[in-house]
Amino acid sequence: MYKIILSACLVLSALTLAKSQSNSVQTPVIYLIYLKNGGPFDKECGLSMNKPVKQEDADEILRRLNEFQKLWDTEGPVYLKTALNEIRLPFPYKEMQATLTACDFTAMSSPLIIPMKNFLSSAEKPRPLWAFPEILFHEIMHTYTRSVYEVSAMRQKYASEPAVVLNHLHVMALEKMVLLKMNKTEIYSWLDNRYRNGIPEYKRAWEIVNDIEGYEVFIKELKTQQSRK
Repeated sequence: MYKIILSACLVLSALTLAKSQSNSVQTPVIYLIYLKNGGPFDKECGLSMNKPVKQEDADEILRRLNEFQKLWDTEGPVYLKTALNEIRLPFPYKEMQATLTACDFTAMSSPLIIPMKNFLSSAEKPRPLWAFPEILFHEIMHTYTRSVYEVSAMRQKYASEPAVVLNHLHVMALEKMVLLKMNKTEIYSWLDNRYRNGIPEYKRAWEIVNDIEGYEVFIKELKTQQSRK
């Protein structure tokens, strides 16, 4: 009798695990890239902005590349799984490369470029390392939310706003949702302060998401987009 009950429990556990795995949306694998001396991007970027990349900054990124990769591999997939499992919209790629840069540049989603100067020892006030996975997650979510652009009623409602504002509405809603679900209160406070006191377009988008509409309406739009697939 004991063996029968044990066998039944094992079967039930296996079925539960299989169901859990089948309900989990596949997240992309993110590889961090940095070429020796920064490669052609850092060189051209530094020259065009008249701010040449410092050799010590390039050396530090290359030396710490594995550290940054491990940091993402530990924290990043949790961000992605939390977002994708809630929305249920498949991510368009299985793998992505994120190029790090020592250039005094802004983060970009396409091509995926992450500036690292604020994380280096040469920074006047180095940014906390826990901010790195969040910033990379932000840029990856731009790729994830583009499918809703053409059908979003909220983007139509705010069509008179600059493109930078519109392109951040669903991304910021995902950021807020994920940080709340993960109980990342320190990071959420940092992000709230960063958006409210930084780039004007970011401030406006954050106000729309938080203070005017509420982030839930943007999450609902993304879930509606999933049902169209």
